[in-house]
Amino acid sequence: MWNLRRRSLKVHAIVHGDDVDGLTCGAFLKRIFDFEPYLANYDNLENALEKVQPPLDTLFICDLNLREALEPLLLRIINFAEVRIIDHHQMEEPFRTRLLENGFIIRLETDDCASILTYDTYKENLGVEGARLAAYAAISDMFENGPIASNILSKMDRKFAQHEAQILTHALSVDQTMDFKRLVIKELSEYNYPHRIPGAVEAAVRCLEEMTQIKEMIAAHTIVHGRIAYMEAVGEQSTGAVANLIMDTLGVDVGLSYKPNSEYVNVSLRGEKALSEHLGDIAKHLGEKYNGFGGGHQRASGVKIPKENLELFLRDIENIFS
Repeated sequence: MWNLRRRSLKVHAIVHGDDVDGLTCGAFLKRIFDFEPYLANYDNLENALEKVQPPLDTLFICDLNLREALEPLLLRIINFAEVRIIDHHQMEEPFRTRLLENGFIIRLETDDCASILTYDTYKENLGVEGARLAAYAAISDMFENGPIASNILSKMDRKFAQHEAQILTHALSVDQTMDFKRLVIKELSEYNYPHRIPGAVEAAVRCLEEMTQIKEMIAAHTIVHGRIAYMEAVGEQSTGAVANLIMDTLGVDVGLSYKPNSEYVNVSLRGEKALSEHLGDIAKHLGEKYNGFGGGHQRASGVKIPKENLELFLRDIENIFS
C-alpha cells in the first residue's frame, strides 16, 4: 500500500520543519518525488493543512504529532487526496482508528524516529546512502536505539555518524531561517554530508559557544524543585535545547524551559534516560487542562498554552516531580 512510483502523480508533503528528523523526511520525499515539501511546526500546522487544496493526488504528513483538534481539516483533505502519515509521536487510538476507517494510510511506530520510518518505507528507492541520512536523524532525535535505527547503525562507523549528526543538529539550533532549512533539505536530498553544507560547521560552532554561555548562567536563573528544574529560555537556542542544558548542568531528572510570546507560551521538557514518567503523556494532559495542547515522547515533549496559565502549569509540574 506504500508503493508510489508514478512521477506523473501530483504529490505534496507537510513535514516538521524545525529539526533534523523532519527535514530529513522532507529530503527523502524530495529525492523520490521531486517536489519542495512545506515546512511546518506544531504551532502552524493548522494553517498548513488549511492551505492544502486540489488538484492533489497524495499528501504526506511527517513527524508532526497530529492531534484530534485537526481531524476536520484532515477529513476535508481526504475527500480529494490520498493522505499518508508517517510519524513516531503517540496518537490516541480512537483518533487513529477513525483516520484509518476514513482511508488514511498510517505508519506510526513510537520506537524509531520519523526519518527512520520514512527510509524503511522507501528503502528500495533511497538505498544505502539513505540509511546514512536516516541514522543522522535518529541520533539527532535521540532514537538511535530504536529497533530499525540500531540495526542500521550497527553497520556504520558510529563516531563518524554521531559527528555528522551533531553538526546538523547544532547548526539548526541557531539558524532556523527558511533559507538555511531549504538549503539543508536540498543538500540532504542530494546525499551530501552535513559538514559540507555551506555554513553548517560555522553555525554548529556558534551554537556550542551559545550553549556554553547558557550553561554558565543556568545556576543563577533556574528554579529547582525536587527532581525538576526550570527557567525561561534565552538567546537563539530552542526551549528543547535549553531544557537539555538544564538537566545536564544541574543533574536533575527533568529540565524544563519556556518561551512566552504575546499570547501563548511554548514549553519543552527533557528527561534523563532512566526516567519512569512519560513526558509526552504529561504534556498532553496538562496542555489540554490549560486550554492548549501538548505531546511527545517519554523523555522529550512540548506544550503550548495561554501565557496566563503558565504559573498553574508549573505548579502542576512541580507536584509531579516533587
